[in-house]
Amino acid sequence: MTNFLATLMAFITIAVSLISGGEFADEMKNKGDISGFAQTVTVQKELPDLCADDNGDFTVIQFSDTHMTTGVTFSDMQILSKIETLTKKYNPDLVVVSGDMIDDGNDGDFNKAYVLRTVAEIFEEADRYWAFVPGNNDGINYGTSADVVAYLSQYEHCLVADEPEISGGCQYSIDIISDGEMTHSMLFVDTMDYDNDDPDHIYGYVYEDQVNWCKEEINEKQQENKDVTISVFLHENTPDFFRAARKGKAYKFGYPTLMIRPEKYNIPKNQPLDDVFNESGCVGLLSMGHNHPLYDQCSFYNNTYYHVTPQAKLASALMTIHTQADNIKDMYDFKSVYC
Repeated sequence: MTNFLATLMAFITIAVSLISGGEFADEMKNKGDISGFAQTVTVQKELPDLCADDNGDFTVIQFSDTHMTTGVTFSDMQILSKIETLTKKYNPDLVVVSGDMIDDGNDGDFNKAYVLRTVAEIFEEADRYWAFVPGNNDGINYGTSADVVAYLSQYEHCLVADEPEISGGCQYSIDIISDGEMTHSMLFVDTMDYDNDDPDHIYGYVYEDQVNWCKEEINEKQQENKDVTISVFLHENTPDFFRAARKGKAYKFGYPTLMIRPEKYNIPKNQPLDDVFNESGCVGLLSMGHNHPLYDQCSFYNNTYYHVTPQAKLASALMTIHTQADNIKDMYDFKSVYC
């Protein structure tokens, strides 16, 4: 009831703002267009290392596929309220927003800038670090994925970075320190928008230069710590998600295994990414959004967890990484969380 009243009051406040004009009304007229923002802001943050607790545990809450349009529709405001409430309730070490924060904006009212600003301010107020990886919808209209990343990078608690010579809006890693050394690392990879050259496989894919970056980044982590484990966050699936759905085992008894969309949603051009991860022998988790399940799903396959986080308006995923675990199977705990 408290969340409903807070959402209603915020809705009324925005409605008054719209009627009276001002910055928000101006943004609504131009759809919150942030096109070209990446040309004015250079995304080259020096990202901090994050620390596990005394037991070597590190918690992540993952939100995905909010598909907001203005930030002030009743649906948008309910989602924003859920994000704020769950972040404060679980107080994670890191929040991950794994793509499609924004809908494509083709029809109706739209305010891209306000959605981005409102989400960022939730985490600023909560004093929580958060990471973002683009989805296939975030960069479609009124600003590319690179523009979105540049816009978000202005916020102190938003941990995003980009290799300027590499395809996509962002590629970066965040290390986790336990007992004074880097024991775990998280890679964030842009799976791109759409593949306009291939009508049979409409979704984008990770380009060769991005795959090479992943390989080099993993090699560097392994040189620093030969026992390192890597968790990868992206928006869309690789072919191994389909293999994990068919051949993998549930994360634990009674837990749902992967239920990936039909085979036409497979992205065979992402096979080189799977090859790099498999050859490394140290990737313990691939976690994606995109599929919109009611609850998080997870299969263990080829010594790796393949995880799909729910659509945020329904649920979100809470995971604990036990960085000191002796093996990958015991390294992760997953839980769907609701509000």
